[in-house]
Amino acid sequence: MNQNRFAATLLVLGDIAALYTALGIMLFIRYGADMAKPWHFHRFPFLVVFGIWILLFFIAGLYEQSAWSMDRTVKERILRTIAAAGITAVLLFYLAPAFIITPKTNLLIQIALSTGLIMGWRMLASVLIHRASKTNVLFFGLSEEVISLARILKENTHLGFRVAGLVRTEDDSSLPAYDIPILSLDGNLVPFIKEKEISLAIASRELHSNKELVHILYGVLPLGVRFMDFPTFYENLTGKIPISLISEIWFLENLAGSRKRVYEFLKRVFDIVLALVVGGIALVLSPIIIVGILLSTPRDILNSQKKRARPGDGIIFFRQLRVGKNEKNFYFVKFRSQLLGAELMGDTKEIKNDLRQYPFGTFLRTFYMDELPQIWNVLKGEMSFIGPRPERPEYVTQLAESIPFYKIRLLVPPGITGWAQINMKNDASVEDAPEKLQHDLYYIKNRSLALDLNIALKTIWVILSREGR
Repeated sequence: MNQNRFAATLLVLGDIAALYTALGIMLFIRYGADMAKPWHFHRFPFLVVFGIWILLFFIAGLYEQSAWSMDRTVKERILRTIAAAGITAVLLFYLAPAFIITPKTNLLIQIALSTGLIMGWRMLASVLIHRASKTNVLFFGLSEEVISLARILKENTHLGFRVAGLVRTEDDSSLPAYDIPILSLDGNLVPFIKEKEISLAIASRELHSNKELVHILYGVLPLGVRFMDFPTFYENLTGKIPISLISEIWFLENLAGSRKRVYEFLKRVFDIVLALVVGGIALVLSPIIIVGILLSTPRDILNSQKKRARPGDGIIFFRQLRVGKNEKNFYFVKFRSQLLGAELMGDTKEIKNDLRQYPFGTFLRTFYMDELPQIWNVLKGEMSFIGPRPERPEYVTQLAESIPFYKIRLLVPPGITGWAQINMKNDASVEDAPEKLQHDLYYIKNRSLALDLNIALKTIWVILSREGR
């Protein structure tokens, strides 16, 4: 949305201004009014440093809606990111030959000043964005999705929307909205729009054929009210496809014949190049990981024949059949991060004191190091780095029977990480499969190199912030 881009642009420009202001203050403190020569020596090194800072801020999600308000969580995230950026800058200044600035005290002063200025700027920006981006919204048509989204907007004011009310149409059932005003399509609606200064009207596509509604909306055009259909608004705000929209018609309109040949070719090239680079790192780390697994689970080694759940359940590697693109099965490979025979102990992944886990395996999972063997799956073309996570055949069959159109997610290659993984706290449970499908369909519809880069950067932040599985 336009206001999202405005807020993100404002934050980026403000952060850059804060960084260069801190640099200017530091040069003045160190060298006085004659800063021409010091500026010449500091210009290029700090250009690189500031570029890294902004990149790290982007990876940390500090330009997203969740970071618009300066609550305690956001402040802590900013400070952690600045600490990581500061350490990166120190390493560059001390290790890279091109960074010949002395004394290094200049960098430390600049980091301290930048921290104060960025925190101050962000607190001011949160107020400015809160005031400038507040949009009064009126929803036309009642449904569980509309009411649920309206409540989300009401409870999360930092998103920039104020829900003025919901308008009931003739076809709507009597769904309660409790603390949100419900209006009718009558003569009082136009005065209400004027009184509440409604600037955005949201209506489902089906209501576009309602002559009474169209007449009312046409009458408020001079008031500057913008219009948007509910599915587009919902998709842009949540990063999901609304369940009510998932139908044969939606697939025909959005996915039929939508193969993106140039994108698919470039993505495959990217997968191969990155797999070779990461594969080299994996080869270096593999001996250490293997030794760690062996030393951590000696009982599994001694009783491997008895504990093994199936032939693919290895001491070092975990091989399991998964469903790939176009329902083609393949063997998915990981370092074993749970005890041997864990499948016999249950499938629930989010429980405390999980008896299937062991400390070194938990470490591997936290930093996604157990996924390194999947580089081989990527090189073979069975997987991509970015895409919907692959599921076991029995789960696919089960979910396809209970969730309409579930197999549509198999139109693209599965990935090591994906849109659902970075947007959901628990994407592994069967209960959350419908929401996961909403995220997967959003990715399939909107897949692009820009979206893949966004997912990759957010995944890096998840790893660095130790928010692994």
